[in-house]
Formats: sequence, structure tokens, C-alpha cells
Amino acid sequence: MMKPLVIEAFFKVFFAVVVQGHICAKLGSMRGNPGYFLMAHPLLEDENFTRSVLLMTKWDSEQAEGLIINRISQYTLDQALNGAWPDWPLYIGGPVATDSLYYVHRRPDLIPNGEHVGPDLFFGGDFAAVRSAIERGEINSSEIRFMAGYAGWAPQQLEAELEQDSWIVREPSALSTWWNREELYRSWASEWPDHHKLWLNSPEEPHWN
Repeated sequence: MMKPLVIEAFFKVFFAVVVQGHICAKLGSMRGNPGYFLMAHPLLEDENFTRSVLLMTKWDSEQAEGLIINRISQYTLDQALNGAWPDWPLYIGGPVATDSLYYVHRRPDLIPNGEHVGPDLFFGGDFAAVRSAIERGEINSSEIRFMAGYAGWAPQQLEAELEQDSWIVREPSALSTWWNREELYRSWASEWPDHHKLWLNSPEEPHWN
């Protein structure tokens, strides 16, 4: 008969292999395919990502990058940029390069050279075309979303955070499931397995309320 400590050690190794295998398989399908979402675990200690939902715009063996899509800043677009811009919401895209502007949009017909990052969704593109489309009134705030900054990870950093269960991965989703949805984090979190939903009522960082 196996001793209790031996059995415990066996199961630790067994579950580590299973979890690692699952993560590797998941990463294999995600790398090179932008449009996946990351949801911060409710107990993630980094206040930059408290209750955040990120759209992944790049994920390969060299680096991973994404944009927070559910956190609106205290500033509007016209307050953040010089010149005549509309007073549209400005989102906090992440803690990297917060003095730079990024955008995702639904109008590749007006904004060329954007990267396809999800169903009917594009990242970046010709900035002059963005400005021109806004000035002509051909695009509105429901078709484009501006972010200050982005989220970025060094090689293997995000993989390590996934192993630590810091993030919950969500498959690419149609725009109708998130683009204009209020309380996106809690709405999607309601679909989590029970072992993740258990932590949803844990206290948030108070300054994000």
C-alpha cells in the first residue's frame, strides 16, 4: 500500500502535468490568433488590472500585447489630444505607454491598414484616415474606441501568469456580446466555473469604484 505522503506527491505531480498540458494546448491555439480575451482573476493583486477584461491584439513566442476594454478614464478624447476632437470616452488601455493613443474599430472601409483582431474588429490603422472620418462625420463613437496605453508582457511572462491562475481566458466573441455591454466583467464572470465565481464577491480596490 502506498504511503499517504507518496500518494499526495503523486497527485501533485499528476495535476501539475494535466494543468500544464491544458495550458500548453490552449496557448497553441491562441498564439498567432488575436481576438482572445483575458479576464483578471478577482484576487489578482496588480491594481492596473483589477476586474479588467483585455482584448489580446498580439500573442506569439516573442511577446504578448492587449488592450483593457472595460475601463473608462476620467478624461475624454478632446481633453487628451490637441486640436478639435469630439468629447468621446477615452479608455485606459493598460499601464504601458500611457501617453500614446491606440484604437480598435469596426470601420475598415474608412480606416485602412488595421489589423484584424476579432469578428468584425480591427486594431489601429491609418491615423490620418481616422481624423478625416471623424471630421466628416462618417464615423461615430459606437464604431471606434480609443485607449491610452496598452498591456504588454515579456516572453513567457504571460504563460507564467496563466499557470498561476492569474487570468481566465475567453474565446473570441462577436462584438454584440461586449462592445456596448455595461458591467462587462461581472456579466462574463457569471459564466465562469464555480471555483472561479467563488471569488467574485471579494473586495475590489476601492479607488476603482
